[in-house]
Amino acid sequence: MRIKKNLSDEEMFKGYIEKESFENTFDADEKTVAAKIKNKTAAPAKELLLPAEAQDKLNQYLLEVSMDWFKNGNGEVVWKVQKEQGQIIIKPAPAKKKALK
Repeated sequence: MRIKKNLSDEEMFKGYIEKESFENTFDADEKTVAAKIKNKTAAPAKELLLPAEAQDKLNQYLLEVSMDWFKNGNGEVVWKVQKEQGQIIIKPAPAKKKALK
């Protein structure tokens, strides 16, 4: 049998089932508890509920507006999001800089 090169650990141990012994019995219990804790503390991913094409256009327009903002010498920008009459409006506003002590 030939051993393949450049395999990951998962690929090397694919299909291998370790027999339960004194050494690995306690380790398996700890892994299941750690996995449950990790799943409970994981923060939900934030998604933008737009089709891919609309999301690309939105990113393009935001980039264009922010580049114009910087070219005009307005400094840092903060995006203000508002809802008016069934429309979502995103406006640039100057970022407030913290005073240095």
